[in-house]
Amino acid sequence: MMDNTTKWSINESLLQSYRGIFISSQAVIIAVGALLIHDMLMFLTVALLGLFMIWYIWYPVVRSRHLIVDYYKYASNLDPKQPEKLCTETEYVEDSDKRKEANKLLCIHKNWRPTRIKMDLLLPMMYTAIWLALVFWSLYNHCFITRNISGGLAGLSFPGNI
Repeated sequence: MMDNTTKWSINESLLQSYRGIFISSQAVIIAVGALLIHDMLMFLTVALLGLFMIWYIWYPVVRSRHLIVDYYKYASNLDPKQPEKLCTETEYVEDSDKRKEANKLLCIHKNWRPTRIKMDLLLPMMYTAIWLALVFWSLYNHCFITRNISGGLAGLSFPGNI
């Protein structure tokens, strides 16, 4: 059976791997989306896939993994008699009341520390902002620029349409 320090190390590695996988996969999906920006249906499909991945896969997976990292990191410092007072890993991740109790026992003041806020919250929000900007640009381009050019807005030229 593994001790808490080993479990902490394994889960920390998994957390870093998950972050790397999600960051690089979003970069690839955004590049594909940018290439498809002129095909509205394909672009919106890729954009929805990218946003789904951020908020229903990336964020929950990384959030739960960083809670697991905290659980084992701080549990490894407990007195050998204290672990029986500690909730299970699953309870720590899924039950906020049990997590609050465990955080008192583990001396954790907050699970959202500055680096985690940047990596696990602001980064997904930045990717979301990129997707939203691309979607709005695509809709603007499709609804206004394309129609105005074909409808004949006299005297106006747009990059690529000279």
